Amino acid sequence: MNTEVIEAGGGLAAIQARMQAYVLAGDVAADVAGEKSDDVAGEAAALADVQASGTLSSGRRLGIYHHAYRARLLETMRDTFGHTLSYLGDGWFNHLALAFIEQHPSRHANLRWYGQMWPDWLAGDRLAAAGAGEHPEVAELASLDWSLRRAFDAADQLVATLADLAAVPAEAWGEVMLEAQPCVAVLTMQHNTLSLWHALDRDEDVPEAQALPAPMGVLVWRQDERPHFRSVTPQEDVALTAMLLGRPFGDICALLAERLPEADVAMLASSLLRRWIDDGILLPFKVAAA
Repeated sequence: MNTEVIEAGGGLAAIQARMQAYVLAGDVAADVAGEKSDDVAGEAAALADVQASGTLSSGRRLGIYHHAYRARLLETMRDTFGHTLSYLGDGWFNHLALAFIEQHPSRHANLRWYGQMWPDWLAGDRLAAAGAGEHPEVAELASLDWSLRRAFDAADQLVATLADLAAVPAEAWGEVMLEAQPCVAVLTMQHNTLSLWHALDRDEDVPEAQALPAPMGVLVWRQDERPHFRSVTPQEDVALTAMLLGRPFGDICALLAERLPEADVAMLASSLLRRWIDDGILLPFKVAAA
């Protein structure tokens, strides 16, 4: 560190701010000519704070931090999105992940949360614009990877049991609030992404990506310390979505009756409730305040 800068009144906070700005700035050497003046100015300011050491120039010493920051975030993403990595391969994964890193610096002290926005970032024409072609299944695969990692790390909570179910008075069921465990997520898949994930997980030949005839809901949760996922019927998808939106059990039944006028809604709702308890996705029941 250049102690003369501190003595000149720069202050530690100012030096830290310049260092952070340099580390977070885009790769100066890779910028297009005419569009890198701000980064060059930031590099010059940071260089003034650093002394050369032995065979390392001040620029080389700064560069170590500049590239180590990106390498650590890339390592985190490769670990979090393992199936997406297997599907894309090292080259395309690293290219897309590093582009994301340049646009989205880490906002959390815990790297566990880094990459949360990557599935949305991959959606649309992101891969086509990068030259990889149209591959909407990649964003869905990344979303499944993320949800499974989130389920694994989610906080532990008490789980609703059959005894809790039996303890609710029949007349109170209309106002019972069903609350999902923190590990629960419901995704919507437009492609055969689950088949791709299973093939990658088993190290089998990966089938060709194909659009589904209709969107499919996918439930992700954790049970017995292991993340799980499964496809859900359209009826269960409707019920799960309503539950996650904070609708009481009576409203969920009414919504099912509206969508399925020919169905035995009482039987369907009780069947879903029993499966959710067996899967361990519910918190203990609460009755909505009057």
